[in-house]
Amino acid sequence: MRQYSLQLPQELEKGKRYPLLLWNDALPETLAALLSDMFVLSVVSEERTADFSPWPEPAFRADAPPFGGGADAYHRELFEKKLPELIAKYPIDAGRIAYGGYSLGGLAAVYSIFRETAACAVFSLCGSFWYPGFADYCARTEIRNTNCRLYLQNGRREGEGHPAPLSRAADAAVRVADILRKKGVKLRSSMDDYGHHDGKEARFRELGEQIRSALCESNVS
Repeated sequence: MRQYSLQLPQELEKGKRYPLLLWNDALPETLAALLSDMFVLSVVSEERTADFSPWPEPAFRADAPPFGGGADAYHRELFEKKLPELIAKYPIDAGRIAYGGYSLGGLAAVYSIFRETAACAVFSLCGSFWYPGFADYCARTEIRNTNCRLYLQNGRREGEGHPAPLSRAADAAVRVADILRKKGVKLRSSMDDYGHHDGKEARFRELGEQIRSALCESNVS
């Protein structure tokens, strides 16, 4: 089951169209405040290990569910059903749509550039690029959303204290960024000194600024 929550701009001016951010998982308060003048659709999934994973993989812990590989089905609902409904109902600028997420949510967002074309910008914080086979998939698969801007932020200490493949998180993030850059993606990537769950406030503030920059610089209708 998925729960969709829409944050509206604090003020709506007649005749004006606004950007939209599609965000996997609950919307962090820091982002909600920074993006208060645009639409934000957050998606909370009760089966996020299925919805945000590109193909099935077994669980890495005995107490965790397996990865269901349902990202394609999730994206069909998000981009082919929910997004058109929002654009029809609200003053949303279809040329200024961003998509992003944290951890598995960031993985799903980056995976979307190979399958979907609606987003002009894609954002990933601590994307789970350690996911088995993901870097190889990026290397061999043609990108569909060739015009989008991509922002990747990861931490050098991600994966510390975890078994493989999570232990290779930082190296995987570097490899994925290198692959996408060589493919010609308009990419900005950064690597901070945090672990996976650290420094979230600073990271979200930086992300908010990046989202605003990307959407404001995009062609306004």
